[in-house]
Amino acid sequence: MQLRALSIGEAVPPENFDAVIQSVFDSAVNLRLRDEDRLITVLISEGYELPQGIRIWTDGLSLQRLTPGLRAAVRGGILRFDSSPLTVDVRGAPIWKCRVPELNLNMQTLTAQQAWSTAWDLLSKEQELRNADILTADLFTPNLGSPLSQRISRPVMSLVTSTEGFDVQGALRAAGQMIGLGPGVTPSGDDILIGFLAGLWSMAGQNLQQLEFIRSFGIELIQLAKGTSEISRTYIIHATRGQFSSSLSQLAAAIATGNGVEEAAQTALRVGHSSGMDSVTGLLIGLCVWNQESAPTPTLAPRERKYRK
Repeated sequence: MQLRALSIGEAVPPENFDAVIQSVFDSAVNLRLRDEDRLITVLISEGYELPQGIRIWTDGLSLQRLTPGLRAAVRGGILRFDSSPLTVDVRGAPIWKCRVPELNLNMQTLTAQQAWSTAWDLLSKEQELRNADILTADLFTPNLGSPLSQRISRPVMSLVTSTEGFDVQGALRAAGQMIGLGPGVTPSGDDILIGFLAGLWSMAGQNLQQLEFIRSFGIELIQLAKGTSEISRTYIIHATRGQFSSSLSQLAAAIATGNGVEEAAQTALRVGHSSGMDSVTGLLIGLCVWNQESAPTPTLAPRERKYRK
């Protein structure tokens, strides 16, 4: 059965490549590129894009007929899998490119501040509705909240302080305590870092000091990311390059323009079990870092809640 690629992320190799299936889910297959420390993801989606994604639509077909360990390769524009009749035609598929580094988002405008506040309120409501392990407000009050919130609170505060002062080593020490922290394929600590980088990239524009911080921090962060899952590490690698999922990048763009914030936030928040909420948490915190004079501050008073044991 041959399917057509609907779009291809900018980070997918433009020519022939060899890979092996790393993992299989209902709507996604991750391919480990030969001789590269990152993955390519074949995903079933009507609109969700990834920088490393080959997006397809199968009309109900599950990808679980594929199995980890099978070889995969693109030759002549066709993705084939060993021992499987399934193929994907990638010829002529449009290239999807993340525009976050081009936003030059100015948090000193009233439009951006109001959009940020709208996204913050929606995030807080979604976290409480889903009884999330991390409430964003708890991150700025040590020793409050769930055990995971308490473990990640001080590194997050240290990350913010270090980044404000362009202290790369301090930021890396904080990130080292966040990498791999939390359950799941993409742990909460990783997701917050990815969102945080999206916030920094959204604002940097042509600011050389900010761009140099992101570059220096990113180089070392990739090394730290060896301490987390292969899937999560791939997302971190792309985040250091200013490449993010369509849901996160669309939320950043909505905050920049003030248009469609509620819809973009709700879409981003519903990605995965908690990944969307954690990534949006990082994004909103990151947007405040270099705009403290006029940007909203993420130090809202937390509310008491009971946590599951």
